[in-house]
Amino acid sequence: MAIFQDVDKCMRCNGCVIACKRTWQMKAETIGVHKVSYDQRLAIKSQKRVDMGPFVRFSCWQCEYPPCASNCPFKAISKKANGAVEVDMTKCNPLSSQCTRQCVRDCQRGGYPKVGVGSDKFGTPKAYKCTLCFGRAGAGGDLPTRRTAAELAAIADVDLRAEVSHEPSCVYTCPAKAMFWDSRANIAAYIRANGYTSYAGDGSVYWASKKSLLASPKADPLVEDHISPMVASLFSGPFAKVALVPTLLLGGLLAFSARRANNETPAMTGEEV
Repeated sequence: MAIFQDVDKCMRCNGCVIACKRTWQMKAETIGVHKVSYDQRLAIKSQKRVDMGPFVRFSCWQCEYPPCASNCPFKAISKKANGAVEVDMTKCNPLSSQCTRQCVRDCQRGGYPKVGVGSDKFGTPKAYKCTLCFGRAGAGGDLPTRRTAAELAAIADVDLRAEVSHEPSCVYTCPAKAMFWDSRANIAAYIRANGYTSYAGDGSVYWASKKSLLASPKADPLVEDHISPMVASLFSGPFAKVALVPTLLLGGLLAFSARRANNETPAMTGEEV
């Protein structure tokens, strides 16, 4: 299973962020800061320097072979059958001398999970990340689903039926219907069939757009803004505007000189010139 975000539909109402916080009883320690942190499992950020969109979901990618899980000394992180990479909070213990927070260092997406006292449920630091709301289905913690009874009955694995059929709270509460929850195969087919010109994703989170060129969203705040804001800053800053004309003139003169020198170079025929 996977979450798909249609970037063109997202209006950054932050309904998904609030729903996630309420579902998992997260603290509100970084209010107004649009980045993934220990008190916020996902964030919606603009991919451009100006806050005008396109708005992209930032969260754990739920890797197929999560490197964060392999080096945890407590085996607190594991890949679940429905695609989720879950952190077992009863095992996670960042305060232990055995923990080097290797899960953060090993992340190929730039720094998941985030470690801190991020929830009202725990008074000590834990490793927090999106887990596709794994563990909320069944056992009295059911999350809602829009699937019909026939669709639920069609899920062959009865033991997985609850986890596969439920929708993560971020998906269910999105008023713009910018996200949906489906199998990875169905999402791949949907992207191919609907004319998306740019898409990204792996594991169990995917993004696509028909209007914008997408860069893969990372977790680290130093790189999660990635290419677009840097390019926008480069060409919109006052220094860039002043330096642009002489830079172009210099480049043109160098190109002209190189071409002239090339034209004046005698042909090499083997005879002494």
